[in-house]
Amino acid sequence: MRRETWLLLVAAVALAGACGKQASSSAAPPGADAGGDDAGDAGWPEVPRAPSTLALADVVGLSTHIALGSDPTSTAERAFEWSKLAELGVHRLRTDFTWSTIEPQRGTFVWGGYDTLASEASAHGVDLLAVLDYGVPWATTGAGTDDHYPPDDPADFGAFAVAVQGRYAATLGEYEVWNEPNNGLQDWKPTADGDPAKYGALLLETTKDLEAAKAGLAVAYAGTVYDYLVLAPDFVGPSFEDTPGLAASLSTFAMHAYMIYPPIRGPESTVGAEVPLLDKIATMSGVLRTVGAPAVPIWVTEIGWPTTADLTTAQQARYMVRAIVLGALGGADRVFLYTLLDGPDPTAFPPEDAFGLVTYSDFAGDGGAPADKPAFTAVKALLGAVGGYSVTSRLAAQPDDVYVVQLSGGSGSAWVAWRALDGAPLVSVTVPASGNVLVTHVDGSTVDDTAGSGGYTVEVGPDPVVVTPR
Repeated sequence: MRRETWLLLVAAVALAGACGKQASSSAAPPGADAGGDDAGDAGWPEVPRAPSTLALADVVGLSTHIALGSDPTSTAERAFEWSKLAELGVHRLRTDFTWSTIEPQRGTFVWGGYDTLASEASAHGVDLLAVLDYGVPWATTGAGTDDHYPPDDPADFGAFAVAVQGRYAATLGEYEVWNEPNNGLQDWKPTADGDPAKYGALLLETTKDLEAAKAGLAVAYAGTVYDYLVLAPDFVGPSFEDTPGLAASLSTFAMHAYMIYPPIRGPESTVGAEVPLLDKIATMSGVLRTVGAPAVPIWVTEIGWPTTADLTTAQQARYMVRAIVLGALGGADRVFLYTLLDGPDPTAFPPEDAFGLVTYSDFAGDGGAPADKPAFTAVKALLGAVGGYSVTSRLAAQPDDVYVVQLSGGSGSAWVAWRALDGAPLVSVTVPASGNVLVTHVDGSTVDDTAGSGGYTVEVGPDPVVVTPR
């Protein structure tokens, strides 16, 4: 998300609060399970998925607005991002491939920094998820249009996508078509809640064009803000219903997990209108089943928390780690954390500049050296301990807010455990480990220990604890 998006989202959330859920669809969607969970009053059935079979190091990525310039400052910033990705043990980066930058006039392409980006990503072993996003004034009629209006003819956008694919065929294999199209105040103008039918037509055209250019590409439905003037499921469902052939053509589905602005609660929260991450994924899975695309992979292409007066750096760290594990547990094959770097004013409102895992630097020598926030250390510790493991199940535990998640890898089983309630006392949990174990904490510290005959018992609070075999 960007600063302008957040400003508009504040107004939208205020309006939604005043109007209750009236902005969402009033009738139950086709195929909805009226008697089941409704995930934030969306009315769609929840269809839980099996956990992702991918190792966590293949699940986790970063979503950033990476610098594209050739000037020394931009070059230094990119070099820093590549080095921090490697330090984290992450090889996925989601970033914009913006139409108005690449094709400012019809048929005139300015590749510039994108050539450098693709080349450097390849050299550093980073897999790019290219967000093909936003419009371009020459493709849209009407007075006052800008580059956040969709094109009049989806074929123009499809041609742009094919041009990107042709240019970077050796580098790019994953695309996301647009960003947050249910944010019509900012990203899909002029309708406040977007236009599901028009977005569906754009996605179908782009998917067909890319598939014709190269078979087997992952072309993802755009991530939607989960709670907005219209709930994400209530935008996504009609986009398929109004677009025959879209479900059959879909290869990948992306979603965003933002709920209440600003995000201040953990990914398990049910406080107020919050919907737990597992329920969000299950509801989107239910939408896909209802519209006829039940087997399509789900990616969470943005999730994050800003560090503010209402959310400490320690909370950001624990929430990021828990979101990764829960996303994989819920069946998401990608979880992209937003974002790597803080902006220049992390105390400003809206707190767009405070989402980073690393503090701000202008990379020109004036803003000081960037420093790791606790969230960076925590994600690094998680992936260092179990990056090669895949999530398999949540073990039964009491009380209900205790999560003990089992993983499997080459060394056997591992476990990540935590308590979801901030401020709750520590609770003892026992995992079925045997022999020597390594206990890893989110601050990066480790303890060698030995399991007893009944397993290994560890005390956990809101900060996840990782137990791996030695």
